Amino acid sequence: MTAEPIVRSAFSVKRHATVALLIVGVAVWGAAFIRFPSARGAQPAEPNGSAPWSIGYLWPFGDPSLPVSDIQWVGLTHLVQYGAIVNADGSLDLSTEHISSNADSLVSRGHAAGVKVLLALIQASWTGQTTTFEQAVFHHRLAFIKRVVDVVNHYGYDGVSVDSEPVSASALNLLAAELRSALGGRLLLAAAPVDQADTFRPIQGSFDRISIMTYDLTGAGHSYSWHNAALYSSDNSVWSVDLAVKRFLAAGLPAAKLDIGIPFYGLRLTGGGLDGPRQHATATVSVESISYRDFVSEITPQTYHWDAVAQVPYLSIRAGPDRPKQFVTYDNEQSVAAKINYVNDHKLGGWIIWHLQADYIPDAVSKHPLLTAIEKGRRANSDR
Repeated sequence: MTAEPIVRSAFSVKRHATVALLIVGVAVWGAAFIRFPSARGAQPAEPNGSAPWSIGYLWPFGDPSLPVSDIQWVGLTHLVQYGAIVNADGSLDLSTEHISSNADSLVSRGHAAGVKVLLALIQASWTGQTTTFEQAVFHHRLAFIKRVVDVVNHYGYDGVSVDSEPVSASALNLLAAELRSALGGRLLLAAAPVDQADTFRPIQGSFDRISIMTYDLTGAGHSYSWHNAALYSSDNSVWSVDLAVKRFLAAGLPAAKLDIGIPFYGLRLTGGGLDGPRQHATATVSVESISYRDFVSEITPQTYHWDAVAQVPYLSIRAGPDRPKQFVTYDNEQSVAAKINYVNDHKLGGWIIWHLQADYIPDAVSKHPLLTAIEKGRRANSDR
């Protein structure tokens, strides 16, 4: 297998998020050379349809939060409500993430806009849960699956998405075919970390889409600064969207079933002398996840840079009297367009967006600038 200097960070934005959508992870950046780990159920729907799927994740928190009434449905084909927390006994917590209070309106409005609405099944790792999802699968699987189907039927969801990051391969193997069968014709998706290609090889037949979470590709714990969601790297020595897709294709997964991830947030790296990519930190670095809307005002001709190899932007922020240098890695309209072109050029299934609130600017002329860029990219590619 290939040894690589950077792997997907343990710093997981959606797992360790606070209600304010802000996280700070502090670690001493040390050299990290980690070696990659180098049953089909009932058949899902045909994977490729007429156009790529644009799947947005809706998370109920933020300041301001995104109300269901203000969702921009244009630009989406599917929306995933995040999420139903899986308890160890197989029951589902539908209140913590406001599932039960928002589901009726969300499903109704989504369907009126021609958008399919799904429910995410998640483990609340940020609250200290570490094995609840697996306990439900190993010890209460029938009750767990029945509860999922009951909730899907009650609210009229078009399917579910399994957040596989905290779930072992053995648990996924047990769950995939049985959940596929129980859902019947409804959709079954999985959100997969970039290094889980081998996990999904034997079970990919149960899923309509496998969405590779091609973000958080850097973070606390690495001595080498890199981008949050680089489309390419020069030598595959660091993670990129392209490298992740190639790993899943090499594992035998069909291109038409694969989604890539498009983040609507960025990472702010402070300290260690860092002010851009491809640098080695000299000291402790703090890593802060921040929504696009919360740093868009910092994008100026003096701070903005474009990485022509990685096909993403970044900000280099000079040291000030009360702060050291900063490196902000993020996606903008240009990099979003490049990712959509990549999906179409490689005939992939589509993309997921984490997450819709992060570019919600309620007082702006364009309330969702990145989502608007996605819709423009979809239209441009449909005219090719």
